[in-house]
Amino acid sequence: MEVFDGFISAIASEFKIRFHKDEEGNYTTHIEFDNNRSQEVLITLAKDESGDRMINYYSIIGKLKKDLCELYKYCLQLNTTLDYGSISLLNDTLILRNSILLKDCDPVRFMKSLSFIAAKADELEEMLIKDNIY
Repeated sequence: MEVFDGFISAIASEFKIRFHKDEEGNYTTHIEFDNNRSQEVLITLAKDESGDRMINYYSIIGKLKKDLCELYKYCLQLNTTLDYGSISLLNDTLILRNSILLKDCDPVRFMKSLSFIAAKADELEEMLIKDNIY
């Protein structure tokens, strides 16, 4: 965890981004856009099936409502076009997520993924939910 904390501190310093660490060791940051919108991204450290440490990014698109068959179909089709990450369900919430191996991650790659996840989740939130919730 110390390597991850140091990595996040270096990112915060180099790119002038504020991260908040919770009691479980997860980080959040709030990305603001030029169109008066913003998006929160959760960054966690976990291990994959082989034990390698992974940086996971999650950003909420919005809560799901009933009878959304067409939305599910659209999201599954959209997944094939995304440069980073995928649209996923977390309980009853539509999220955009991505994972990167910690050992392969450099600051530019970290920021590119973070920026993409925040911007694309905000774009989908605006298009599908029609509001700036997260």
